[in-house]
Amino acid sequence: MAPVITTAKPTISRGPGRPPRAVGELLAERILDAAQELFLRQGYEATTVEEIASRIGATKRTIYVRFDDKSGLFRAVVARVLRARRPQLNTIGPDRTLEERLTDSGAAVLRYILDPVVVSVTRVVAAEAYRFPELNQMIEEQAAQGLIPALEHMLREEVELGRIELPDVALAARLLLSLLTGQPEKNALRGARPFGHTDRQHWIAGAVSLFLDGVRSRSIGHC
Repeated sequence: MAPVITTAKPTISRGPGRPPRAVGELLAERILDAAQELFLRQGYEATTVEEIASRIGATKRTIYVRFDDKSGLFRAVVARVLRARRPQLNTIGPDRTLEERLTDSGAAVLRYILDPVVVSVTRVVAAEAYRFPELNQMIEEQAAQGLIPALEHMLREEVELGRIELPDVALAARLLLSLLTGQPEKNALRGARPFGHTDRQHWIAGAVSLFLDGVRSRSIGHC
């Protein structure tokens, strides 16, 4: 009979006294790594804090010292995933034409929205938000901190430059984001044929053209 090989679980060092800050930060990252893997593979409801703790050889108390509850832990996972991948649209400055800015922004937004890990997070939220409304709120909060403010800032700059006319910049930013992400994101969430490079270019060009037709200053024409 072939020998059975077992692998010991990594355990958390529990030395005397309070661990140094660096050790504490490393432990928090290990907790988040384990939580992310389990949440995205099993879903929110099916994943327990006990299971996450066991994955890193810790106790529930170790996790609750750093995160209030499972919801808080999931919120931290979502925030970390989105923050690490969120595009920096503020680097696309007004020295370019409006069409160039929107096209480059659209490409960055689609890379972000269609990132496999971001898609997995969104699927978890979509699957369980009707039972756990706080999950949907988490995604809304992250959107409010990320893409929408950046698009609003860009559109306000364009209004101040006189290149577009917008009575409601906040609404326009949301409509623009919907135009850019609508069908590509739906395809990704359903597991349908993904948007390849050519598909994305075509989609972005159409979305930008449609948006510009509605917002360009009539006295200026093409920017």
